[in-house]
Parts: sequence; C-alpha cells; structure tokens
Amino acid sequence: MRVIAGKYKGRALITLSDNSVRPTTDRVKESVFNLIRGEFEGKAVLDLFAGSGALGIEFLSRGASEAVFVDKSPDAIKIIKQNLSKIGADGEVYNADYSTALSKFAAAGRKFGAIALDPPYEEGLEAEILRKIALKDILEDDGVIVLERLKENDSYIIPEPLALCDTRTYGSTGIDILRKKTKAAVTGTFDPFTKGHLYLVEQALERFDIAHVVFLINPEKAVTFDLKKRMRFAELSTRHLGKRVMVSSYGGLTIDYCKRHGIKYIIRGYRNEKDLEYEKAMAEFNLNNGGVETIMIPAKDSNISSTLVKEGIKENKDISGLVNPEIAGEIMREGKRWKT
Repeated sequence: MRVIAGKYKGRALITLSDNSVRPTTDRVKESVFNLIRGEFEGKAVLDLFAGSGALGIEFLSRGASEAVFVDKSPDAIKIIKQNLSKIGADGEVYNADYSTALSKFAAAGRKFGAIALDPPYEEGLEAEILRKIALKDILEDDGVIVLERLKENDSYIIPEPLALCDTRTYGSTGIDILRKKTKAAVTGTFDPFTKGHLYLVEQALERFDIAHVVFLINPEKAVTFDLKKRMRFAELSTRHLGKRVMVSSYGGLTIDYCKRHGIKYIIRGYRNEKDLEYEKAMAEFNLNNGGVETIMIPAKDSNISSTLVKEGIKENKDISGLVNPEIAGEIMREGKRWKT
C-alpha cells in the first residue's frame, strides 16, 4: 500500500497483517479525490475509523493543512503512528470510539474542512455517525464528508443540513459525497422528461442548492419508456446544471424518500386548475404524514407535457420544442418502438 499522489507520492505504508483493518483501495482513493478535487486544500481533515491512516495521509499529501486520526483499536493506532513516522508527517492520533472523539472535538470548538468515514460495514453506523456530526456541528460550512460503505448499505437516513451530492459504486464498495446544502425533490414519472420538467428543476435551484430529480416507481402505472431510458433523458437534459442535480429512482412513497435524504420540500408543477386541485390533495398528505412541504409552481408553458411528446412521436411530428433538442431524435427513435 502506497501514497498515490502529492508530496508523499510513492511512499510505502503498512497495515495490520490480520485483516482487521480494511484499507481503501487505490482505485477508490483516486476516485474520491477526483470527486472532491481541491476542496480540502489548506484545511484540517478528520479521518474517523482511520485504520492504517492511509486516507488521512493521502489528504495530507494532497494539501490538507493538518490531519486528525481516530480509531478505537490500539493496534490501528500503532500502525497510524508508524505510517506517519515512516513518511515524516505530523498528525494528531486519538485512541477513542467515534462518539467520544466527536464530543471532544465539539467541546473544543473544532471544525474540519473534510471528514473521511469508513465505519465497519456490518454495524450499520452510517446514519448515527452522520447524525452526530450534524448535531455536533464539526463540519465547516463549505466542508465535505466522504463516506465509504458496502454497496448495499445505501438506505441510511441523511440528517439536515447535510445533502448527498454524489454517489459512486466500485465493485462491492459505495462512496457517498455529502456537504452542507439546502435541498428539494422534484418528483414524477417523467415519461419522458420534458422542457416543462426542466423548468421545475431550474425553479428548484433558484431556491435550493441541490435538486433531487426522483423517478417514482409505480408498477401499476403503464409507461412508454423504461426506467433506465427515462433517467438517461433526465440526466442528459440537466447535465448543464452540473452536480447540483441528483437523478435517482424510488419504489416507495415520496415522503419516505424525503425522510431518507433529509428533504423538507417537494417541487411540483401544475398546468391548470384540475392539476392544482390534485397537487393540493397530495401536498396535504405529504405534509400531514411526512412533514414535507410542497412548493407548487405554475407551468411556464401549459402546452408542454409528456402526453404531447408521445402524441408527437405517434404522428411523426417535430418534438424538439417539447424536449431537449439534443436528445429529441433519440426519444423519437425509442418512442417508435412502442407496441400500438
């Protein structure tokens, strides 16, 4: 195991020989730093569940001003100290459980520009750790959290004011990037994603930092395009908005998705009074049952709808005024595969 970039690049590191420490692979480390490039430079970094200390050392090597290492294993603490000595780097090393350490840092008024989390996969600690980090307020306002987890452990609850800003999968490993951000959900079937839907996303981003475009899965509802294609159309239509948009799908209730992500607001559009009455009923349900408020926005153009897109495909009409022109041809080709 080696430092893969920065001033300590190529320096060999050691880990425990009994496999009680699970080192982050070079591939995952490189991907992490590509996702958070430059955000932590000149800032203090916390490596919680530090293991061998390799991730915290990588932060130091790439420009962090200081690194704090925490692990409850005495053997891991010895390895961390050996690795720091081996490369000639300084770092604070604490032999403590994560809860005690977080309380200690909060009491001292310490904040970190980046926090690396690699908790034991089998213990399901993700939600509790994030809750305590949020409660103790030890992350800087522009700070970032890097959470490494088992790929399947993706249903933990994200507390306010944290928001999931990116997520990647590498083999059996999942990496989540979280920041302090305001957020809202734009929900629907999006069959397919239109300029009207894009307008709602843009309106959400005028009010919030992050917009979750959530494809709600209803097996009883007939759709023209499969989920993978619908999500692709949304991703291509919103890519100019960058990482402020998260496209995902969910098979349960909107309020359950919002609870998992710590979202308190839903953005919904309406074209006419009939739409508005329906949305009001749904808004009341979401507020009463999940504490989630709905912001209702009138359509910029009431002549744009997914239904009109599908009618245009059937009649072989130009649909570029209804959807992103760059993918209108692809939507037309896919739509013509219907069985009518």
